[in-house]
Amino acid sequence: MSGRGGLATFFLFLFLSITILLQVLSIVQSDRLYERINHLNQTLEKAGRVPAVQVTPAVPGGVAADEEYPGDDGDWLIWAFRVDPKTLNPISAETDIYTVWITIPYIFEPLLVYDYDPANGRQLKPHLAESYEVSSDGLEITFRLREDIHFSDGMPLTADDVIFTYETITNPKIDAANVASRYADVLKVTKIDNLVVKFSLKRPHFRSLENLSFIRTGILPKHIYGLALPLGAGATPGASAGVNHDRFNKRVSNPVGSGPYVFEKWDVGRQVVLRRNENYWGKKPKLRKVVYRFIANPVAIVQALRSHQVDIVIPEPEQFAELAEDGKFSKEFYCLSYWTPSTPFYYIGWNQGTPFFSDRLVRLAMTHIINREEIIAHLLQGRGRQITGPFYSLGPENDPNIEPIAYDPQTGGQLLDKAGWRDTDGDGLRDKDGVPLRFKFMYASSYALFERLAKLLKDEAAKVGVEVIAEPCEWSILWDRLNRREFQAYIAGWAGDAVEDPYQLFHSSQIGGGGSNFVGFRNSEADVIIEQAGRTIIDAERHRLYQRLHGILHEEQPYTFLFTRPTFRLVDRRFKNVVVHKLGLDYLQWYVPKSEQRYE
Repeated sequence: MSGRGGLATFFLFLFLSITILLQVLSIVQSDRLYERINHLNQTLEKAGRVPAVQVTPAVPGGVAADEEYPGDDGDWLIWAFRVDPKTLNPISAETDIYTVWITIPYIFEPLLVYDYDPANGRQLKPHLAESYEVSSDGLEITFRLREDIHFSDGMPLTADDVIFTYETITNPKIDAANVASRYADVLKVTKIDNLVVKFSLKRPHFRSLENLSFIRTGILPKHIYGLALPLGAGATPGASAGVNHDRFNKRVSNPVGSGPYVFEKWDVGRQVVLRRNENYWGKKPKLRKVVYRFIANPVAIVQALRSHQVDIVIPEPEQFAELAEDGKFSKEFYCLSYWTPSTPFYYIGWNQGTPFFSDRLVRLAMTHIINREEIIAHLLQGRGRQITGPFYSLGPENDPNIEPIAYDPQTGGQLLDKAGWRDTDGDGLRDKDGVPLRFKFMYASSYALFERLAKLLKDEAAKVGVEVIAEPCEWSILWDRLNRREFQAYIAGWAGDAVEDPYQLFHSSQIGGGGSNFVGFRNSEADVIIEQAGRTIIDAERHRLYQRLHGILHEEQPYTFLFTRPTFRLVDRRFKNVVVHKLGLDYLQWYVPKSEQRYE
């Protein structure tokens, strides 16, 4: 009996061992499959054929983005940003991309939001609004609000708050001309009842629904931001009457909205902290806090990620290229590379208010001396695409038939000769009417890529008798000087919207006064096209107009369009449900299993 029992035990042990071995081999094979897919994508990237989304392994124990996860609230998500935002008030000329990233839709929420994974194109869906209706002629848009919405202080969100937000944006005494330009076609706004508001338009606009959803600002609470004045104390009739515009313009902190997070504190120069809104009207996110830490040095940012002081970073291109190939690093961190319609383009802006760049020939000459292929190959490690205009390179507004202006310093020099800029005194520097061709090149000092580009431009310009003086400065200073147009040339990136509208950047009405036409581009044909495109509801017709605008910008060169590149993110792998959607990442879906949480 004892021998038979031992034999049975042996076979049982052997069976279990083989079963476990097969499970392990299955897991290893799965991991290798994902590694091969990622390696293929990386190979395609280096060959210039960048995939839309970087494939990442499914997280063991994770769930699909559209499934409900049953528990494990807790932990923090800590971002690393290069700079502080200028303000946390989205209705401000000082609002920048960092303001938007921190506040929308996490503190302030819009009436409609874009679907992260639309079936076709780019689709809005209800959020604060329960429903909406657009009249057959496109001149009336009516929103019905949900009945259960309230701000973080418990006060209900009503039609009065929607109207207040609109009137504040369009109040000429509120410093938000760049935002107000989106509402130029609104004739009037009417409160139908406490939950229904109707906008009447002078003319239809293809972005009316998006703009009137307040996608870029969210809805502000009137009882917080209204700041009523005594009668006769300077209120602006018909434009958010009773708003203390001076106090509103100066309110850069302490944002209050209806979103899933509430403002906790802003230690200027160090961090902004949001905590979860425990009274949120909608589905609460799993993460209890979101922290934005400000670390200017790109090397220090990656060191902070490696030491788990931060959880998500935006690396420099060469950092991403190196770390994505590091197998040990990839076991701890997701290396995400993906394209979205809001992927930024990078450019050099030439101030046409200067004696140099008021001349198209000089702007064209500068484009000829910049080796954009070398920039992509070496500074971006091959992870980028040369561009010829401001539109998303994979979008229908972009004209793929426009060829990039060739790198040709000899032609650049000939164009400068033709424009009258010659070396008349033999000092090696071109001049005209006694003015040397010497200009300052402004860039944000926190971006190593921009510093390298400044050096490249300086070296290339010297070859054709032009002196470039590098002018690094803090982001906040750069933004102020752009708004005041106190610069000669600068480099920056511009992140687009889900739906393109170049009005803010290139229409002549946006020169000065808080508009974003910083370079002073003025072209009557471009203005007509931009206006006509705005009124064109049929997508294909509007796309043709924008392709014509693309051609004008290519001819005039108000910018030297450099490149676009994928969005790069490095994320700690303790976060699960990290899904790259068609519109990017949505960390409101992320969670951390209890066993891996670091913060209370």
